[in-house]
Amino acid sequence: MAGRALPDSSERYYEYVIDQIKAMIMRGDLKCGDRLPSERELALRFNVSRVPIREAIKILEYTGVLDCSQGSGTYVKNLPAEELLTKTSTSSVVTRHTVEQFLAVRIELEGFAAYLAAKNRTQEDLDAMRRTLQEVKYMRARVNSGEEDLMSELREKSQAIHYQIILAAHNEVLQGIYDNLHNLLEVSRQMTVHSGGAVSNNSILAHQAIFDKIERGDAAGAREMMSLHLTDIKLSVEKSE
Repeated sequence: MAGRALPDSSERYYEYVIDQIKAMIMRGDLKCGDRLPSERELALRFNVSRVPIREAIKILEYTGVLDCSQGSGTYVKNLPAEELLTKTSTSSVVTRHTVEQFLAVRIELEGFAAYLAAKNRTQEDLDAMRRTLQEVKYMRARVNSGEEDLMSELREKSQAIHYQIILAAHNEVLQGIYDNLHNLLEVSRQMTVHSGGAVSNNSILAHQAIFDKIERGDAAGAREMMSLHLTDIKLSVEKSE
């Protein structure tokens, strides 16, 4: 269905595409689990090139609206309608530049969390982080051996280390800020995954180095290691443009 009105000069084409896909979901033209039309079909429907279609699909995947991991097309995620619409609304204001800016905030926020964690962590905190690090290393080895179905779980475990450090800081205000930034955190994590691929050995080594500093009570060192780790992630996102 070609011939839809193009966006005005104040709206970028991929934002226009996101809004159109959002409208399709809200109208029920696209439901949970439905396969998205091909890039060619969407380009014709929205009267744009395939470039903004691809960019919009990337952002909708980063924000958890679409699933491109099945290898046979792109699907609307199976989520409750209210959650799906919330994620779609988030997609309308998220850009790669937004994520880069948010990663800059994460560098400061999580660097401070690592600093506090080195000062305030309990033995229980250390034991929890050590278990997660061991699980990540074990799962990474299994993925390297061909068990690709573990990749999603591996990413979740790797991401869990960051939240364990937030908890180990034992600062309710910091934890509240982190929790309230949940949607953008998920976007930045997804973008990290798609920019850097699987959980890399460098990422695992970085997490181990951060943990070692926290365990030794080296607050300044823990902050420095976390800042370096997240700066590397930010650079990988910028290079993926």
